[in-house]
Amino acid sequence: MRTTIRSMITAEGCIIAMDDGTITWTPRRGGLKRVRLDAQASVILGLIGPKGKIDRVVVGDISGAVNIISLSQMTVIDRYVTGKSKVRSLCSSSISGECILVGCENGSIYLVGQNVPDRVVELFELDGPASAMRVVGQSLHIQQGWKRLTLDWTGEEISNRSIKKGSLILA
Repeated sequence: MRTTIRSMITAEGCIIAMDDGTITWTPRRGGLKRVRLDAQASVILGLIGPKGKIDRVVVGDISGAVNIISLSQMTVIDRYVTGKSKVRSLCSSSISGECILVGCENGSIYLVGQNVPDRVVELFELDGPASAMRVVGQSLHIQQGWKRLTLDWTGEEISNRSIKKGSLILA
């Protein structure tokens, strides 16, 4: 008997990750489709295609791999191995989804993609896992439990506040 580990509901259907590594796609129109990964999923991110709908999903798994799955074909179209640490968070670093930021359990932050040198680059390490990430302009906003970090792409902290004439201005 399989157990649902992660799920994502979209306007076009439902994606479910099971404990045996199976990812199922149930579109609103059409039948159920499946693909099986080498390891159990730990996080799912939907990528919007040129038609404005989610056409691919990025699935991070417990082995440290990042799988790109085409929903129309329900096949793994690309796979990146970041290391041996569980993937905890994913973020598209561009509108087209060509590069993906990956946060791992051990605190490592990677950038993966076809246009990334050697397909996988470790950017920096945190002192714990990133539970959520997003790109805002040229900075990375990373959530670690209750703590929020604003970092540059090298992992250096960016000050969110600047003092001007004795008043606090939020940047």
